[in-house]
Amino acid sequence: MLGCLLVAASAFAASRPQVIKQFPLDERTVYEIPIGTDVPTTLMFPSAITAIEGANISGNPETLAPVLLAYTPGRYFFSVRAVEPNAKAAINVVWKNRTFVLRFAVSEQPYGSVTFYEDELAGRNTNLQRRVSPDVLLGLLDRAKSHRLVEMQYPEAVQQIDHGAPGDVTLYKDFRVTVEEVFRFDPEDTVVFRLRLENSGESEVIYQPQRLAARVGVQVYHASIADASGIIPPKATTTAFFAITGTPTGGRANLSIKNRFSIIVPRVERDARLVLPQ
Repeated sequence: MLGCLLVAASAFAASRPQVIKQFPLDERTVYEIPIGTDVPTTLMFPSAITAIEGANISGNPETLAPVLLAYTPGRYFFSVRAVEPNAKAAINVVWKNRTFVLRFAVSEQPYGSVTFYEDELAGRNTNLQRRVSPDVLLGLLDRAKSHRLVEMQYPEAVQQIDHGAPGDVTLYKDFRVTVEEVFRFDPEDTVVFRLRLENSGESEVIYQPQRLAARVGVQVYHASIADASGIIPPKATTTAFFAITGTPTGGRANLSIKNRFSIIVPRVERDARLVLPQ
């Protein structure tokens, strides 16, 4: 019900210019976030949030509180909206064993969305790939997989994600790979691919998911994380996700989703005979 209220409010305020903000995460900072009564403000963290504790805020629309909260445990984002003209509220967000303080107050220019990012991921540290932890990469894969659903329910939550459906095709001897969707997460300098793998042959195709890669021109970018079965059955189609982060040397790549991507699928030849120990 609360999600419907926030969606309705977003549609009602569609004509209002949306303010989009990005802030580095710092436990020493108190974040002042302007919110509105007729538009939701969606706040995003790099990966799943551990807990939210608040004052003057409620996730139940039937509970009297100046500010409404829409949050599903385990998600990386939540939305808030004021229900009183002079509403104020405060929450503490626990993320990766760190606590961040956010304060909300009604304003004539509310933020449409706020993205929090780890400061090192903004390009100030040359060793980017070491800073993008496995938890962050898993969170990005989850965001890519749920993009369509989130876009329908919380459009503000995807405004800062570059998204495209290029349809680039890479042909192999007996299978083909199509880039169905591509997502770019700028603070993490990470591009996530959703692939369709089609096997037209009579034998299964076995490949190594962890060695998937994307070629842009002469440069090859290897997977920083992958979610794929590693098998394409004969005469069948499967889906795979993988991401590339930064450059092979650890810096920022700043790749555009408008690039022409050729997908490298390292194939494994498996002996069909089962050899038992003597």
